[in-house]
Amino acid sequence: MRPSFAKACRGVSLVELMIAMTLGMMLVAVIGYAFMGARQTFRTMDTLSRMQENARFVFEGIAYDLRMAGSTGCSSATQANVLNNPGDWDKNLFGQPLIGYEESGGAYPTGVSGSVLRGDALTVLRAASPEYIVASHNPNAAQLQLTANHDIQQGEILVITDCSHAAVFQMTNVNNNGTISTVVHNTGAATSPGNCTKGLGSPVPAPCTANGTAYTFPPGSRILRLSAVTYYVRNNDFNEPSLYREKLAAAGGNASDAPEEMVEGVEDMQITYGEDTTADHSVDDYVTADAVGNWANVLSVRISLLMVSRQGENITSAPQTYTYNGATVTPADRLMRKVFTSTITLRNRL
Repeated sequence: MRPSFAKACRGVSLVELMIAMTLGMMLVAVIGYAFMGARQTFRTMDTLSRMQENARFVFEGIAYDLRMAGSTGCSSATQANVLNNPGDWDKNLFGQPLIGYEESGGAYPTGVSGSVLRGDALTVLRAASPEYIVASHNPNAAQLQLTANHDIQQGEILVITDCSHAAVFQMTNVNNNGTISTVVHNTGAATSPGNCTKGLGSPVPAPCTANGTAYTFPPGSRILRLSAVTYYVRNNDFNEPSLYREKLAAAGGNASDAPEEMVEGVEDMQITYGEDTTADHSVDDYVTADAVGNWANVLSVRISLLMVSRQGENITSAPQTYTYNGATVTPADRLMRKVFTSTITLRNRL
């Protein structure tokens, strides 16, 4: 019994132990390598997904404005802009509802100039929903009575149309008849930019004065807000490149522009414009902003975005060479970059 018992209790030899440890280490290495590979794949796919989603969000936001560039809510034979500064980039709905700014030109709009990180910029103006329905209009008292209460604030820039005549004006006073269904459009000395005439008629006298042509908008006319935005690339508060829009809004009873971050990770934006040079209602060529002959003939806009991963996310194992805007670049960092392009048709011009 003793020899059998001793044989049954025999331990593991040193060679067997070393083999087992070696196999175990190999197994751990294989599993670790597979885990690291899966983790890197996940990070890459997650970053690409985020970049693609951000680009899609940008294109949808810009397209929403571009498709209705210059819209007044209804086509009209005559137009009047009675603001004190009707030619400003954020108020010139009838004269310049679409304009681009080339990076090399540097002549960006007021409020945007000095903030652009790189790339082109784009300004779009249009009448924006919701609509407010006019019940009656007294041009001498400069009052528009609506069919229902409204949320329009003093200082907001508005567009009114009856499908024969359209006007851009500023709501210059708080409601002064004890209700919240009145829109006031007097000469607005206490507001900025203010209305230089309360007439709302066309033609507006030059220089614009309070003795403008009176026009009575009939019941059923529509009032909409004026949407004016400029899209451009700048650094956000975290020093990350982002797409911003300079947006017209009312604050403290006056109209002013304020920057609004749309989405981070936009490193560059290049824009070309599809221009109809033969009056056949089709695009003949895509050109840069400084080569556009007549902005009224632009029928589509092609936007190219260079998206980049967040700072500190070293996604690639080595600097990633990329080609953008005709140049091939090898950056010093290991951030991921990808180019997205979209062509948007200006439906309001077709």
